Amino acid sequence: MSVQLSSEQKIAQLKKRVEEAKAARAAALARKEMAERRLAEIEARVREMGVDPQAIESEISRLEREIEEKVWRAEELLRPFEELLSQQQSGLQQQ
Repeated sequence: MSVQLSSEQKIAQLKKRVEEAKAARAAALARKEMAERRLAEIEARVREMGVDPQAIESEISRLEREIEEKVWRAEELLRPFEELLSQQQSGLQQQ
């Protein structure tokens, strides 16, 4: 009788594990569905900005290069004023 009880316990444990696996699968599917909806929302927003979602990485690279160029240009435009300010400060210190 104890062998059969042990078998019944094993069956009960297996049923419990199956139910836990089903619950975990359902939770994973719900998270997947939520992630897919969020991805669709993000892709729609990217399209609204005039960018193909498949080309987002190249667009980010292009924008980074553009920012670097504009920063470099701003620094170039400021350089004469910084030099003038430096000269004025040197003149004041000499007096």
